[in-house]
Amino acid sequence: MSTRQNRATPPSLALLDLKRPLTEREAGTLAKSCLATLSMYRKAVDTGKPSRALTTAARRALLHLGGDPQHVSASLKHYDHNRYGPFLGVSDEGSAAGAIREAGLASPKVKALPASVPASPLVVGLAVDAERLSGVGEVAVGPEEYADVWLGCVGRVLMTTNVGTRVNVRAYRREPRVLLRGADAESIARAKEEITATFAPFVATPDKKPRPLTVFVDIPRYVEMAAPQKQAALSELATFVASGKAANTPRAPEGHLLGLAVWVRYGPAGREESKTAIDLAAAAGMSVVLLDGVKRKAADAAISLAGLLDYFAPGIVSQLLRYAAQKKVRLRAANLSDTDTIARGIWVGLATARNMGINLGKYGCFPLTRAEIDRVVEQVQGWMATWSAAPVFFVDQGLMDETQVDVERDLPRGIERWLDTVAAHGVRVVLIDTMDKGTGRHLLKGSKDKKGFLGLRQIERIEQHAKLRKIKVLWAGGLQLRDAYAMGRLGVFGIYVTSAAATTIAVDGSYIREPVLASLKEPTQDAVLRTKVLVEAGFLASRLGGDTARELERAAEGLLASIDVRDTSAIAKNTETLASLCIPAWRLHWKQTPASRVTS
Repeated sequence: MSTRQNRATPPSLALLDLKRPLTEREAGTLAKSCLATLSMYRKAVDTGKPSRALTTAARRALLHLGGDPQHVSASLKHYDHNRYGPFLGVSDEGSAAGAIREAGLASPKVKALPASVPASPLVVGLAVDAERLSGVGEVAVGPEEYADVWLGCVGRVLMTTNVGTRVNVRAYRREPRVLLRGADAESIARAKEEITATFAPFVATPDKKPRPLTVFVDIPRYVEMAAPQKQAALSELATFVASGKAANTPRAPEGHLLGLAVWVRYGPAGREESKTAIDLAAAAGMSVVLLDGVKRKAADAAISLAGLLDYFAPGIVSQLLRYAAQKKVRLRAANLSDTDTIARGIWVGLATARNMGINLGKYGCFPLTRAEIDRVVEQVQGWMATWSAAPVFFVDQGLMDETQVDVERDLPRGIERWLDTVAAHGVRVVLIDTMDKGTGRHLLKGSKDKKGFLGLRQIERIEQHAKLRKIKVLWAGGLQLRDAYAMGRLGVFGIYVTSAAATTIAVDGSYIREPVLASLKEPTQDAVLRTKVLVEAGFLASRLGGDTARELERAAEGLLASIDVRDTSAIAKNTETLASLCIPAWRLHWKQTPASRVTS
């Protein structure tokens, strides 16, 4: 379509080409020109295909402004999946944004819409998920990729992104340690002096209000002390602190504690050393044990894992946490995560995504523990209350809590406890995904598949748990076309796909520098449309009964069978057949399903 708007000349952006600093007046003029250019581009999108000149100008304007000043008021949490079916996100760094968009606009749902309902992004229910697909999985995009996605999607389909799976872990300075060099009176007196000196600045504070502090006693391995001697010495030091003498106060200020720090070995030997330390602390009246350990290979490969998982496998950590709880001792790792700084690091990525016009930003909290996630999510959601900031749970990492580690068989329990944690802070959309793509493991279990994490019944259970907490769940993690159809039948809020909607292409662009990357995945219009049709068909078949549902099921099975044997001509024909059946099915569904109110 050719329109006057498409032929209009965008405002001059020549000021961008000046090599000198702009005057205040010039900077204001340039800002207005950029705003006008973006507005012109939006109007051109509404009325027809924007011209190449306008698209080029809009890109320059968007990058100069650092985003789209016209923040959308609706984000993904406002999508009504009960009426319009599961949301579909397709991962891409922007090069295939046009193909993904056109697939969404050609979907049966859009064709079935009555003339009175525009095909707005929150009706189409499809998004380009702005991510670079590297050898390690999805990673964050940069300004040029954001611009590609915005230009290809704004006003037509949704845009989402992942700002990072791993947080930038920052730790507080470690708490002070006092060495106990023997069980004799002189060694104990020296330890008391050091403990008193350590607490002193936390007692004599500028506002005269003592600050909480835990001081740890460390008995070096080279010190020869029998177990009863250690217990007697530690008991005396613990009493010294609890009495207030260490702080020169009538009683210990609130939060002033004495803990036990222990260096433990790797594996089963370290487990037994940890139990011995827990027993010793409990007998001496100490409530905290800090473990320093040998970093295991799995943790080193992942850079770091959550808390004690750096030192021990999940099974050993769970045993130790339960054992410590029985003894009324808190067990922890040496480093304490600075959750305030971590939360601000996440905010930077989310704020950028929101400024670039993105409708949802996903953020991982790996490798934090549940308690640390709680504090991070509380802050992030407070800053992003009017937008969709979606925390991510990684099924291949599980959840480490204060008392247990939920992995593998215990995953559903861990996911539900994680949902409870984030729901307390008003989270409305979450993503459940896999993180380590290189292992070949994926989200869904099959009948003969040992590489999946969750079965469909478990996903139903989790969906019900989330619904009770007013949370909408997005699912991802190696989902294939059969999985897309199955998830559609479950009526989940949404799914993300990558390889199921893509073809293999040669490595190019910024990916060239990746040392272990043989090829790339590029979404195609046909593959995205096929995925969209299967999701819609699954949803409609589960919502509609009788002959309509049976027809959809037969046609979907025919398409999936042709995909299994890679019959290209049959795939195209069966996709068209299934899509044509979905159109009247959508109209029947809408007659039976009233539109819900949009809420936050």
